[in-house]
Amino acid sequence: MKLDEFWNRRGVALSLLALALAAFFFFDIGGRNISSPDEGRYIEIPREMVETGDYVLPRLDGILYFEKPPLFYWLEASAIKTLGIAEWTMRVWPALLGFLGCLMTYGVGRRFYGRTAGLVSAAILATTLLYYALARFIIIDMLESVTMSAALFAFLLSAEEEDEKKALWWARAGHVAAALAVLSKGLIGVVLPGGIGLLWIALTGRWSFVRRALCPSGILIFLAISVPWHVLAAMRNHDFLWFYFVHEHLMRFTTEVHRRDGPLWYFVAVLAVGFLPWTGYLWSAAKDALPSSWKARGEKPVELFFLLWAAVIFVFFSISSSKLPPYILPIFPPLALLVARVIAPRLVAGQKDAGPIGRFVFAGFFGVLGVAIPIAYSLPSVHMNGNVGPYLDMVKPIVFAMAAVFVLTALGALFLPHRFGARGSFISVIVAGVLGWTGVSLVASQADPNSVKPAAEIINAYRHHREPVASFGTFFYDLPVYIDDKIIVVNNTGEFEFGMTQEDVSQHLMSVEKFSKLWNGPNLMFMVVRTDLFRTWEANGSPLRMCVIKRTDRAVALANYPLFDDKKHMICDPWYDLEDRPDFHPVDPDPQTRHFFVE
Repeated sequence: MKLDEFWNRRGVALSLLALALAAFFFFDIGGRNISSPDEGRYIEIPREMVETGDYVLPRLDGILYFEKPPLFYWLEASAIKTLGIAEWTMRVWPALLGFLGCLMTYGVGRRFYGRTAGLVSAAILATTLLYYALARFIIIDMLESVTMSAALFAFLLSAEEEDEKKALWWARAGHVAAALAVLSKGLIGVVLPGGIGLLWIALTGRWSFVRRALCPSGILIFLAISVPWHVLAAMRNHDFLWFYFVHEHLMRFTTEVHRRDGPLWYFVAVLAVGFLPWTGYLWSAAKDALPSSWKARGEKPVELFFLLWAAVIFVFFSISSSKLPPYILPIFPPLALLVARVIAPRLVAGQKDAGPIGRFVFAGFFGVLGVAIPIAYSLPSVHMNGNVGPYLDMVKPIVFAMAAVFVLTALGALFLPHRFGARGSFISVIVAGVLGWTGVSLVASQADPNSVKPAAEIINAYRHHREPVASFGTFFYDLPVYIDDKIIVVNNTGEFEFGMTQEDVSQHLMSVEKFSKLWNGPNLMFMVVRTDLFRTWEANGSPLRMCVIKRTDRAVALANYPLFDDKKHMICDPWYDLEDRPDFHPVDPDPQTRHFFVE
């Protein structure tokens, strides 16, 4: 069988795409420690759901937490119940969702622009920096993006389907996806897709489609999926509706209550960086998709829909008072399709780039980046930086390999098109995205200061009877996950202000004074304190005893009594005891001390 015949066989392209995407998204997903706060938060809540059996009221460290709806928690809880808690098991769902989002984009691209465009759109989406990063990060936004995109894709497929029965099924599928989007991120899951759809109908004059889009069966399905959890939560907590809908929806959008404000152009910068290495292609893609005039706005209905999709969501979050980079992830699928729509025909025909500005922007940025990396490594100020300096030698081989890839692909984008046309630049950009972002992932796995896993591991080694563990001055969100238990948060209320008003949380949140009485009491307990706060805790006179068992750049792990290893050597480094003379050193079995050792 010839290669062309094999490639054209039904399902071959999709199968190869699926294998490539799976390898890309699932590569080394367990290599990086769980980070704080986001990943720790979105594991701890489902961990407590599994522990308590309560899947209605989310709790963080035992305290009510109503900031987000439960669908992502339920998915992570399913992973915990079937696979257990580990870095890779907790990242299976984000990676799988990213994988499914690319396959979904492929399907829509193939439907409207052909198989090659479908493949190219999936490749573009997968290799954009923000999309790839969030497919490897345990937060809600990938789920929101996939469910919202599914709702919008289903709307468009229903509108463009000539067979009335198939169109109705697509409409119902859109209602299912919108309901899941509501359970993923709240009301924006239906408000934004609904607004985009209605604006598109108004601009194209296709008012007859409203009846199909709002079919009674679809509405009933939407309500049956999205409403029950809200009703159950409201029945069990009388303040749920106000906090969830007013505080977390209305006030988040209109005020700076969450302290996540940013300038109006905030998402311009996020899009420019997050859509790398394809950013330079956006201008040509958008320009080519625009109708030639207002009167001709109905001539490109699919392209107009994608443009409205991206524009409405982009503007919505730009004028919002709450801004975070992941918020605009749902606009990446339509942008990938618009870019693929321009690139794919030229790949098939072996033509030159439609918009050479794309490869010039790519070559300029990645060429400069590749040269800048070794220069930065030679600067003393970089090595003296406390955040990155300790890791520079550790990740140097990977970083320098990335620099070489960036320089070579930049040169490839400049010179290969002269011989291979658009295929030369496309391959260069794809290689930069695949190898570059894989390299970034490996660097993050090696140089990961944002985790208390080392401190938790030493605590687990000496914590035989689930002794209390505290987090002093801050809430280490990943600490409960790594010790598989709730903790005491000392002198920090953080996100718990609402939960504090609902129930007695005194066993979870404590003042320094109250906690000090426990620490100086007769029972063994552990604590993790931020490194820069350790001297504060030491100097305020509250702790009578401290056994330092682990130090990292980020945190210090302590016990309130001396600990001994299996050879009965004290592991405290150092041991503090304000009640004993300065030259006193506890030894096992000294009657003045509590002594524990690893069995």
